[in-house]
Amino acid sequence: MDASLTQYFLTQGPFAVLFVWLLYTSRKEGKAREDKLYQTIEDQNEILNKFSDKYDVVINQLSDIKDRLPPK
Repeated sequence: MDASLTQYFLTQGPFAVLFVWLLYTSRKEGKAREDKLYQTIEDQNEILNKFSDKYDVVINQLSDIKDRLPPK
């Protein structure tokens, strides 16, 4: 029993090590990709917030201009 178990691990061990290594590296790469995606989303949200502030200023100025125009 001990010899067959040893033989099994000698024949299947390298594949198990390779599988664990591939699983670990793919999860690590996925985590890095996910972190990069979240950073991109945060950057885009920051840009959109700045744009919305500028949009409010433009809308307020347009309202002021409409108020200054004489009625038709």
